[in-house]
Amino acid sequence: MAKDEPPLLEVLKGQWTSMFGMAGMFTVTIFLSTLIQPFYDRDELRAFGAAGSTKAGFILLEGIFILIFTAAIIWLAKKNMQKLIQIGILFVLWIALSYSLVPMAHLAIPTAELTTTTSEAESGGQIIQELGDTENMFFFNGDSLISVDNAIGNNGIYGGGSINWTANISESRNESVSISPNGKMIYHIMSSANDIIICDLTQWIRIDASSGDIIDRFDDNCSLGFVDSEESEWQIFGPTLLKIDEFKPIESIDSPRDRSWEWLMPSEFDSMNILSAKHIGDNHILIVSSRWAGVLEIPTESHSDGFNPPYIEPVWNFTLPDGNMFTATTFGSDTFEIYNSSSQVFSLYLGTENGSVDGFRIHSNGTVEENDAVNFEGVFQGPIRGLLLEDCCNGGYNDLWVLDNENLRVFMGSSKVDATRATIIPGNGLVSIAIQYQSHEGYTQLKEGVILFDTNSSSFDEPLKMVVWNLPDAPPFNFVGVGIAWADIIALSLSIILMAAIILRPEWYIVNTTGILVGAGVSVMLGVSFVPWLVIIFMIGMAIYDHWAVNGSKHMLTLADTMIDLKLPILLVAPKDKGYSFLDEDDGKMVERERMHSNSEVVPKTKSNDAKKTADAMFMGLGDVIFPGILVISAMTWLPDEIGFAGLHGPTAVAFGTLIGGLVGYILLMTQVARGKPQAGLPLLNGGSILGYLITTIIVLGFDALAFNITLF
Repeated sequence: MAKDEPPLLEVLKGQWTSMFGMAGMFTVTIFLSTLIQPFYDRDELRAFGAAGSTKAGFILLEGIFILIFTAAIIWLAKKNMQKLIQIGILFVLWIALSYSLVPMAHLAIPTAELTTTTSEAESGGQIIQELGDTENMFFFNGDSLISVDNAIGNNGIYGGGSINWTANISESRNESVSISPNGKMIYHIMSSANDIIICDLTQWIRIDASSGDIIDRFDDNCSLGFVDSEESEWQIFGPTLLKIDEFKPIESIDSPRDRSWEWLMPSEFDSMNILSAKHIGDNHILIVSSRWAGVLEIPTESHSDGFNPPYIEPVWNFTLPDGNMFTATTFGSDTFEIYNSSSQVFSLYLGTENGSVDGFRIHSNGTVEENDAVNFEGVFQGPIRGLLLEDCCNGGYNDLWVLDNENLRVFMGSSKVDATRATIIPGNGLVSIAIQYQSHEGYTQLKEGVILFDTNSSSFDEPLKMVVWNLPDAPPFNFVGVGIAWADIIALSLSIILMAAIILRPEWYIVNTTGILVGAGVSVMLGVSFVPWLVIIFMIGMAIYDHWAVNGSKHMLTLADTMIDLKLPILLVAPKDKGYSFLDEDDGKMVERERMHSNSEVVPKTKSNDAKKTADAMFMGLGDVIFPGILVISAMTWLPDEIGFAGLHGPTAVAFGTLIGGLVGYILLMTQVARGKPQAGLPLLNGGSILGYLITTIIVLGFDALAFNITLF
């Protein structure tokens, strides 16, 4: 401490109003960003999409843009192009301001949301979940497969739908075999080679999916049937996978069948309890039974093991431990990718009796990997009675529908945001689910949905449970196909008014109001776009740069003076005195403060009655608030959505711990700023936030939550 300077406690005492004011603005900015985070937690609103959230190359690109922006501002200032600086920054700030005000306006003036109505619809058969789409669905009544359109809850069987075609398969069925003692029919129906294959233990039937005509029928024992890419027909019965020989049925034990086209299925496979089967690419098939799920490569050549069929080796398989079983499965485009039926990679979800849901990514070449975007540990009570990947309202992205015991839950977006609306589907049996759309006059894209649940797999006549999702009225205005609500109009109007106020009278309270809103918007824009480790790398890099820019090259002081001179809201102002006016601030204030503190001969000696006198206001660059805010939002967005230590909700607790760490860094920073000396804020603020994040994550979620799951590109 220079001998001319007053003691630290005296200086802090004289600055307490400014310090608390700045701390309040720091906290309010980050709090507002957490308030609007759910509005932007969608893949289409992330800076580089869901795939870019873990790529370090994109965060490096953001850093380069900041350096270019800083250099451009300083260069323009040296060329006396202040007006151009002002116009450019005000435009950027207006966009960031709108990012904050639009969701805030929607919170203040809530727009109508989807509503649900639960009722019953007439059945006539069981829903075949794996067939059909949002305009067409299939029912099976034990004797016939029925293709139905527009099953949207009108009067009549099949959910009020109209019948396209009916295919009868009962002519040669042996009911003493296909129907179990408890009255439940054993059958499986799957889509294969653009047709439909039905096996009911006594016959193999291929049906034209467009007309319902029967293409092939074999009176052969069969649990599952399919057609490969070469149009060869296959079946599974008991533990055996084999190519069909129409002249030598499998039940003719004494016939000399060609056993070189027979393989044994994995021992964990249960042919009497097949939940689903799906073609993967051209040469693989996914099968899920009671405790075993696996991907098999369909053989293209016979084996040479003679009359002793070998076991077929799965490309991938997953077996549950004893005491648990698969109860539901769904396959399709995930919630973070635009629906594409020709994609090379899809998601598989498996639900179990004990309430777990596991996610996998399956590639067209048959390879399978765990879905890193999924962590449902501790989320469900179970059993998982139904699963479905389907788009609620034709928005372009699938939603994950989970029937958890009696509670229907809907998860949306890459973060699997729970959009549950308290819908109950009573019962304890497993369900088949289908979604049908009905057009909505007020919308060009979105449609109302009707979700039908078949809750009894042992009955073809029990009524369906039906949930109708009603869209709200269309927004009152429309611009290039985008609906604009009154809340949007109000938000945009407020942003224009604030920009006008900044231009006409940039007093400190207007600068602070705009700065807080802009800081919240920017924090959210970047926080939802990058996982925490990328944000931490970004923060460390920018802290090093900030230290050099303030204490080394000192060009950051020049930049701050330019912003003060232009009265632009990319800083926060904490007045010390009631009569303070930001309009009276002169150019060069920050550089002059640094010059006075670096030259002891220039610092005037303080008089006794002026010992407590300090600067009229404290200044903090908006970046000093934004960077800790980005880490807070990233923690909320990307950490596992689970309950951790002491019953704390993981993402919320870590976000709060990050904020506390930032405030600790702020207190340390203020011990220097209170003396009127310009300081690099990011080293302490970012450092405190990062430490707060790491410590809280370890305590609440454990070390596993700190997995370094990022790549360069």
